Amino acid sequence: MREEGQQALPSVDLDEAIVVIGSGPAARIRLPSRGAAILPDHVAVEGGRWRARGEVQVGGAARSEGEIGDGVELEVGGYRVHLAPAPSGVPAAPPQRTESLARELMRNLLGDAGAPTLELVRGPGAPSRRALPPPESKVVIGRGDEATWILLDEDLSRTHAEIRRGWDGTRIVDLDSKNGTKVDGTRVAEAPLHDGAEIELGNVVFRFHDPADRQLRPTAPARAAAVAAAPRSSLPFYAALAIALLALAGLAWVLAS
Repeated sequence: MREEGQQALPSVDLDEAIVVIGSGPAARIRLPSRGAAILPDHVAVEGGRWRARGEVQVGGAARSEGEIGDGVELEVGGYRVHLAPAPSGVPAAPPQRTESLARELMRNLLGDAGAPTLELVRGPGAPSRRALPPPESKVVIGRGDEATWILLDEDLSRTHAEIRRGWDGTRIVDLDSKNGTKVDGTRVAEAPLHDGAEIELGNVVFRFHDPADRQLRPTAPARAAAVAAAPRSSLPFYAALAIALLALAGLAWVLAS
């Protein structure tokens, strides 16, 4: 059963020949796991069928494979994943979209500790830190009253830059500032933010922290192994999949594990 009070995350549409669902960095749909509940390649979806390497339940009964048909809901390690043929004409989601869904699932596991934060490293009031507001919201940094984070530094414009947090991750947008915006030393008009990114607004320096991104980011050797292990099939994909990552089923159990 779906846990009361949890909302479904946005669906994503995929067009790979083989779609892997699991906890590993090579999985296209990544389900964060604490412990051995979810294998790195727990479920593979190919040609309108799914096949499981780990425990999967459908309608309360254990299953190892089956047809997708008009739609099927898999229970995988405390999550519910709904697979269905995508409507015609719907574009496939970029990898960044599925990565962002994995981050939101990880935030559910981490609770309050999973919220992304912005740390003021250099500038008036440093050091200090603020948690970013929920998705689909923003923070405006500047020295004017219009800003939501006001820093009285002459190098800042009145509204210098905007931090936008959405379902597709966190981004920074320069608001036509006089001294520009840099991310990790490169001047940008707009750029995504990753855990540990250093942001320079004139003489003011911030560091972006994202605990969920940090938990999911593999080390360099693991990332190389993931690339080597990724499927390279050239078989045509018979139907794109609309994969909706639904709210956690038994979230309390996962948190306690």
